[in-house]
Amino acid sequence: MKTRKNFLDWVGLLPYAAVEEINQPKFFNIHEREYVYKVLDQVMTANPNVKAFVRDYGNLEDQRYQIMDTHMADESRTIAQINAAIRFCSKSEREQRQGNFIVNPELSDFLVQSNFLWDGIGGSYPEMAQTHYLCIPSFLPLAPKELCLTDLRSLLLDIMAYRETFNYDEFLSLVADAMALPKQELDEGFLEFVSNQVLYYRTLLPIN
Repeated sequence: MKTRKNFLDWVGLLPYAAVEEINQPKFFNIHEREYVYKVLDQVMTANPNVKAFVRDYGNLEDQRYQIMDTHMADESRTIAQINAAIRFCSKSEREQRQGNFIVNPELSDFLVQSNFLWDGIGGSYPEMAQTHYLCIPSFLPLAPKELCLTDLRSLLLDIMAYRETFNYDEFLSLVADAMALPKQELDEGFLEFVSNQVLYYRTLLPIN
């Protein structure tokens, strides 16, 4: 999970936190819940001036685990969605542009909020920003897929509750208007964005 890696990158910037003392494989293991919270407590104890950051990150973990605990994935439905996504992505680009979609109706159940941007740390502390993530669970014992809703992906927040079928051109026009860009200029990169949402995250479900 990218946010856990970024959290450890940030911990490495702190004056009194020894990242090398953290068992990283254990920290990245989604099933080692108690260990993750133990590390958060240790970081706060050693660096009390950064409690706001650690508590915010801890809230992200709380919500991620709540999604995992409460969401019962329907295996047959998930497999059907994956098969539909594979069929869509195996089509030519022309055929993909003729596709129809619906927003995954479960997306709002997978939404996580944060007051800091844990999607990218670099060499500084996390940026203070109201941020949303999607933590999309699997029916397999794996960590949820994680998507930070910034930049173009933030449009998913605007259409999350949309329950009508829409086609590729309608979606492209909506995004082009929002970004004040010509459709032709946006088209190629946008098709890749749509394909990624269909195949990797299943935020958009192809219906033909």
